[in-house]
Amino acid sequence: MTAIIVIGVFAAVIIGLGTVFGGPIVGLILGVVAIVGAFVWLLALGGSKTTPGEVTRETHEQEFLGPGGPDDPSS
Repeated sequence: MTAIIVIGVFAAVIIGLGTVFGGPIVGLILGVVAIVGAFVWLLALGGSKTTPGEVTRETHEQEFLGPGGPDDPSS
């Protein structure tokens, strides 16, 4: 739900900025591009068949840099 709200706000900002700086035609074109891009993004997310819980479970443990870490030349 949050992603849809963010997409809507982003599209509104793009349309508004396009209208202010480029005239109504540029605002309309940028708005259509933003809406089509958001639709493709949502389709890609829906087609991935991965739930947020699965992504969280597959996250690897963070390796901190420092003494004894993966970037330590002496170990």
